[in-house]
Amino acid sequence: MKHAMENKKKMSWTMMLAVCTALATALAGCSGSSAGTTNPTEEKPNDAAAPADATTPAAPGDAEPELEPVELTWYYPQNQAHIDQAVVNEAVNKITKEKINATIKLMPIDFGTYEQKLNTIVASNEAIDIIWTSGWLFSFANNQRKGVFQPLDDLLKEHGQKLYDSMEEKFWNDAKIDGQIYAVPNYQISANRAGLVLQKRFVDKYNLDLSTIKKIDDIEPFLKQIKENEPGIVPFGTTRGFYTPFIYGIDAKVRVYKNDPTHTVLPEVTKEMRENFKLVHSWYSQGLINEDAATLKSAADAYNKGNTAVWFDFTGKPGSEVEFSAAIGGEEVVLHPLAKAVFTGAGSTMNAISRTSKNPERAMMFLELVNTDKELYNTLVYGIEGKHYEKTTGNFIKTNPESGYFTNTDWVFGNIRNEYLPEGAPADKLEQTAAINAEAEVSPYNGFVFNTDPVKTETANVKAVNDEYYAALASGTLDPEEYLPIYEEKLEKAGTEVIRAETQKQLNEWLAANGKK
Repeated sequence: MKHAMENKKKMSWTMMLAVCTALATALAGCSGSSAGTTNPTEEKPNDAAAPADATTPAAPGDAEPELEPVELTWYYPQNQAHIDQAVVNEAVNKITKEKINATIKLMPIDFGTYEQKLNTIVASNEAIDIIWTSGWLFSFANNQRKGVFQPLDDLLKEHGQKLYDSMEEKFWNDAKIDGQIYAVPNYQISANRAGLVLQKRFVDKYNLDLSTIKKIDDIEPFLKQIKENEPGIVPFGTTRGFYTPFIYGIDAKVRVYKNDPTHTVLPEVTKEMRENFKLVHSWYSQGLINEDAATLKSAADAYNKGNTAVWFDFTGKPGSEVEFSAAIGGEEVVLHPLAKAVFTGAGSTMNAISRTSKNPERAMMFLELVNTDKELYNTLVYGIEGKHYEKTTGNFIKTNPESGYFTNTDWVFGNIRNEYLPEGAPADKLEQTAAINAEAEVSPYNGFVFNTDPVKTETANVKAVNDEYYAALASGTLDPEEYLPIYEEKLEKAGTEVIRAETQKQLNEWLAANGKK
């Protein structure tokens, strides 16, 4: 999430934070659980750093040899259509047919239209099985409240115990609503080390000392060098801005200052947001930012042409240098974190079972399989060996972006601890990921999820205001001196303070119920 590009990528503050995470395709999740937890088993799950059993693939069907054949459908987002999608789907079905007597109809949809299309599909009550969901795209919490997903506690206990045991409870927290599990987290980087991605050729050419870059403002002199000396190169690429509250001392899960003993929820527009908007507008006015920043739909669109010197990365996942390099045509990049890692949870990438599924037991078997079977997982991520990738040494492979199947989104499918490593990735990428997940600062509000039902009207109204103003302000396109007061006034009229009061109420109740206040 992966890691994200992604990853990993307009609405109320909480959703804005989630969208920011999305824009990097590295995702960090903004979804959590509400008060109370219920494990599907009395056994304690293993430590998250322990790899899934990849050498002996799980075969839930072995205990049930008389399983009837079924076909499952799986909707998930992708960066682009793949010429060899059908070929890979056939290879996937060879594995699943043998293991659980099921075939899978893979239904990838581009990120830009994923939410719109899924909303239409679920509204039609079409019988589908597995749906990718998150805190930033096709909202897990909102859709669970609408009854889109099935509870999974019993299914995990009966058909996914190995899957459940592969992750610590803190990862399952983001998959819980009112104490029940409604989705399966895709184990990936679940902590954010927000920072910058820089093309190495420019870092070397201008002898940039990255140790001097302590905060986002410090990169400005370098951006000016690029502007003055590199015709055709965009100094800083962004889409809809890069405001990230937790690098300004605000909690990663709830809009509260870190270590605030009063747990006071902050206004939608904080002083830190104002400072960020002012900085970005200054850059935009100087020609340091791509002119189309406010209108680009995908974070990758800001840099994938290879003509961007620097961009913001919300996740900072180990090994993402390889993904960024592939996305820009092979140029080397370096990552420079601007903040310590914070545990943002697993809500940035999950797979749920639809309430309309006619085969929820088999869907759970499949989810366990894709998270524990190395061959199946890597087929989904990389395609077919010898056609879409080649094994080199050890766990490394050589991929070919022009082969007809190149996802670059391992975090969408399942547990990345089962993956082969693309050439150029750190040999200890998976160990680094587990270590960061284990060591990252965990929010005291981990497990809290805001229920928007009491403020549905206000939430819709605030989203409409954000759709009109946020991207333009956050990308520097609009002058905050002129438009920020207008934006704040419209937010207040839309009900942002009503939402804030309701958030505070629910947070106080959650704190009291969990003995935290």
